[in-house]
Formats: sequence, structure tokens, C-alpha cells
Amino acid sequence: MSIDTFATKIAAYVLGPLVSLDGFLRAASGVIGALTDPTSKTAWPYVLATLALALPLYALRKRRGLLDPRTSLREFLVPREIYRQRSAVVDYKYVAIDLTIKGLVYGPLMSGSSWLLYKLLEPPLARALTIEVPLTDPFTRSVLLTIFVILLWDFGWFLTHYLMHKVPLLWYFHEVHHSAEVLTPVTVYRVHPVEDFVSAYVGSVLGALGAALYAAISQRDVTVISVYGLNVVIFAFHLFAYHLRHSHIWFSYGPIMSRFFISPAQHQIHHSLAAKHWDKNFGFIFAFWDWLFGCLYVPRSRETLTYGVPTDPRDFSSVSKLYFLPFAKAALRVRSSLGR
Repeated sequence: MSIDTFATKIAAYVLGPLVSLDGFLRAASGVIGALTDPTSKTAWPYVLATLALALPLYALRKRRGLLDPRTSLREFLVPREIYRQRSAVVDYKYVAIDLTIKGLVYGPLMSGSSWLLYKLLEPPLARALTIEVPLTDPFTRSVLLTIFVILLWDFGWFLTHYLMHKVPLLWYFHEVHHSAEVLTPVTVYRVHPVEDFVSAYVGSVLGALGAALYAAISQRDVTVISVYGLNVVIFAFHLFAYHLRHSHIWFSYGPIMSRFFISPAQHQIHHSLAAKHWDKNFGFIFAFWDWLFGCLYVPRSRETLTYGVPTDPRDFSSVSKLYFLPFAKAALRVRSSLGR
């Protein structure tokens, strides 16, 4: 690909929201798109599917006496003490602002730079890989490709998450997500832009490797099985209890399935302040990455959890602090390491 083509592509990503009124309005309506775009993890079908699963959980817990008999369905699903809590209100403000900024500014820049990284890495990787694997009919190859892609994608997500915890400078930015003192479905968007960039670049590197392997094996004559542009596995995952991950509703897959798939309960444990839960359950879909890295935690029964980070809660009490405090902490760390 020529330099001119590269420049044109990058410009299309970065300037896309600014070249037309329609593009600007689409980029600026981040909250609306988050609820309506089927590729968004918070699109309304996934929210409704989670609500549909929460209904039998409510009935079952009431029947077993695990809920106060006076607890209404509304109180079970959206308790005021959680959804009106100070940290949750900061979430709402942050997400409304950040989704708009992301659509107009750093989202296009992130897409353009990660696409450039992918395009720079994929050709040399493809030349280096000469694999001849006899595959069967196109449908079987599509199934194998779909599985391969989701495994690579999920490992990329796990690896990024792992690095955000283990690399001190990255932790300051990931700390924004963990600073939530209560969990609601909105908390999934409480993510600092720097973390988004790191995720995009790790994804680009692994994506280039995956594309090179795919080209070497299948010659690009099959495609991933998808629904509304999403890998069918991700689509199914979003439909099944996804929004219980960031919620007050405990839902475990049990001691066996939780060793293969990360349950909502396991992700809630990942947010826990308890020392025994720190740096556990990094995975998104699959739990075996955590098992391989020695950080899998499978609860035996329901646990009482407290969320947040072990610092002054006032550190993350406003939208501006969520954006700028990580930079201040990172700068202080660098200065300290340099002996200044």
C-alpha cells in the first residue's frame, strides 16, 4: 500500500466526524449509538436479554427467602441506594461526556493509529508464515476461523487487562474503572481514554498476527460467522447476562463452568476491595487464561463485596479527576523514578 493511500485512510478515520454534518451528528450522539448500535455492548437487545434473565433470579431468590418479601421487582433491579449513589452519578456524567468526546476526537484518532499499526505489521508477518494445513469444507473452515478469532480476541482482551494491572504506569489509568464504588451497567464505560488506546494497540498487534495466520492457512476464502457484524460468540455472550457483570446482582456459573467461562460473579470479585480478590479474574469470556496465568478465582458461594480502590474516594469524585488525576499520578511516578 502506498504512502498516499495510507495518508488517505488515516485522514478518513481521523477527520471522518468533521467532513459532513451527518458524520458529526453520528459521532456526537455517542449515548444514543451505545443503546441502538447492535455492535455496541450496551445495545438495547442485550439490556433486555439481561433483564429477562434477572426476572427468574428475582423469583427464585424470593421463593428461597434470600430476599425480603417486601422487596419489589424495581427495588431488586435498580435499588435507589446504588443507582443514586455518588459514584454512580459521576459515572453517568463521565459516560455522557466521554462517549461524545470519543466519537468526535480520540475515537477516530485511536482507530486510525491502530489501523496503521495493523497494516504495518500484517505484511511482514504474512511473509514470515508459511503454513500448509489441509482444511475441510468451507463451513467447517468458517467455524474453525470463528473459534480461532474469538480465542485470539479474548486473549488480547485478557492480556491488555493483565498489563493494566501489572504495569504501574498503566494501572493509574485503569484505576479509573476500579474507582467505581458501586457497579451498574453504565460502569462498563468508566474507562480512561489511555486504556482505550492501549487496548486498541494490543488488539492491532494480535489482529495482525491472526490475519497473517489466517491468510497462511485458509487463503482468505472463508469468513467469520457473525450476527449484526459481531462474531457470533461475542453476540451470544452479550445476550447472556452480560450486564450483570457490572451490577449488584450476584450470578455465578457454578464451580465447574466458572473454570471455563467468566461469570458475572467472578467479574464482580475482580472489582472487590478485599486483598484476597486483588488481581483475580482478568478474563472477559474465557476463564482458562486466568487459570494459565495463576489468577483464577472461583467462588464457592455468594460473597459480600465492597468495591472501589484503597485510596481516598474523593480522588475520583468528579469527571475532571477521572480524566486528569491518572496523568498527575503517572507524572509523579516518573519523576520519582528519575530521582527528581
